[in-house]
Amino acid sequence: MSFRDKVQNDRLTVFLRTDHFADTHTWNGKPFVAVADDAEALKRKNNNVNDISWDNNTVDVMLFVRKEDWPGHPPVPNEHGYLDSRNMKILQVQDDIGVYGIVFSTQSPMALEE
Repeated sequence: MSFRDKVQNDRLTVFLRTDHFADTHTWNGKPFVAVADDAEALKRKNNNVNDISWDNNTVDVMLFVRKEDWPGHPPVPNEHGYLDSRNMKILQVQDDIGVYGIVFSTQSPMALEE
């Protein structure tokens, strides 16, 4: 069995199992199973400080989802929709051996201090 075959098998039997790491989420009301990685989303946001799209008033979420589990057409950057009933925009999409790494972003207004 090649390394690629082992990775393909592991993504189904270990990483994306709901009784281990994964949870059920929805995109525009359609459910899918994914693994959230908030630390990676924050790391990517902080490493991107020179980009004009970087904003302290946003919340970023990164999900890993099997390609075949993603509802609808393949995700594309700048697509707007509802992730778990929250208005979000897809910032980045990466396809690694049949698993999408998708970064979502939304505005999170901060309270004004007096």
